[in-house]
Amino acid sequence: MTRAPRRRAATAARAALAALAVGALATTLLGACTTESADPAVRSATSTTGTAQPDPGMTFIEAAPRCTTTRPLTGKGRVPLDAVFPGAETSAFSAPKEAVPGPDAADRAQCPGELPSRPQCDGLVPWTGLLNDAFIPASRARRVVEGYLLTMPKQAGNQAPPESSAGTKVVTFSLVDLAAGDPGGLVAYLDAAFTTCAKASPSRVAGVGARIGTVPSEYGAGSAEVVLLRRGAHLVWATLDGSGWQPGEQQRALAVLVARLL
Repeated sequence: MTRAPRRRAATAARAALAALAVGALATTLLGACTTESADPAVRSATSTTGTAQPDPGMTFIEAAPRCTTTRPLTGKGRVPLDAVFPGAETSAFSAPKEAVPGPDAADRAQCPGELPSRPQCDGLVPWTGLLNDAFIPASRARRVVEGYLLTMPKQAGNQAPPESSAGTKVVTFSLVDLAAGDPGGLVAYLDAAFTTCAKASPSRVAGVGARIGTVPSEYGAGSAEVVLLRRGAHLVWATLDGSGWQPGEQQRALAVLVARLL
């Protein structure tokens, strides 16, 4: 299997379509400003009159602020599939990349934003309702890494939807590097969100402070476990979903996330 979980793939597709639309608009505007006449005589005459004056009927459109940038990983964030799911038969996983503040991020007039006043519990973890291009300015995060790992039995391909078949196991995770002092208030927001939306309670995972709760499953299980982890300036939240987990496997998966991400 090579496709991402359905809801995250749909989100990524919408973001890609938006980016393509912006690029297409920019290309169209540039083309409108630089189109040459098909008549060689006209082109020749134009070239001898000096600097061309702008068309008074053309509206100047400023370039969109560059608040975020997506690039290959430069630090922690890679979680090998076989470290979490040894001997996986059929699997899928995300390409490693990270989102960071863009060249205009320090200008709050161009890149404003703040976290919601209350968690949006009808959405996905971490219940902000924000994609990275809005989440990074709102949270003031220095870096965000998102990933997923999925495994399911070979026979799952004969079922629909295959990822919801018995035996499927899924881990989705996000790693956030906080700015000094957490100016966006992300830690407090996540503590409240996990308590409100997942009824999470304090715990420890592999020696790291954690909050652990449950949310409705997206992969055919009764519920999914959600975990919030923090060590220093690093935050990780993860969802462990699916019906294929055996006793002790979730604890082992979380220990791998702590070792690889924190």
